[in-house]
Amino acid sequence: MYAAHFAAGLAISSRAPRAPVWALLAGCFLPDIIWIVLAASGVEPSGPSAFFDDWSHSLASILVEASLFALLFMRRGVYVWAPIWLAVASHYLLDVLIHPKPLALYPHAAWHAPWDLWSWGASKTSFLFTHYWWVQFGIMMPLIAVYAVGARKQTLPVNLVAATALSLLGLHLLF
Repeated sequence: MYAAHFAAGLAISSRAPRAPVWALLAGCFLPDIIWIVLAASGVEPSGPSAFFDDWSHSLASILVEASLFALLFMRRGVYVWAPIWLAVASHYLLDVLIHPKPLALYPHAAWHAPWDLWSWGASKTSFLFTHYWWVQFGIMMPLIAVYAVGARKQTLPVNLVAATALSLLGLHLLF
């Protein structure tokens, strides 16, 4: 869901011009960055027989990550830290539908998202791509539209907005 996370960060950036774009994009990927560190250290195993990401991807963990990351920008005011908090929190919303395993409410929780769409998502459709790809595409397109409208209101050049949108679509085609 790389392109959809980028699209979320850019959509937020188009509505929050005071927030640094790098922080919004990094925030959208913060749970994945934390997962990589935890998986490399053995805290969250990622093997085929044991996959665990509750410490980095549970709802409670992501809300804590969002709050701590936004705290770094608190001095810059609510128009900066709130969009950054939202960027990190958006990760859960984008991952909850299709993720390698249902997302937990908190680490080691008995409750996980009540659906497991990964096997359905990984299956091919009659339109060349997987269901997962199409779900991401369906999420990405409105986010790209929000970005484009907001970026134009900020008077970003049309060619820059178009190049960004095409880059997101290209990234999505690759993954």
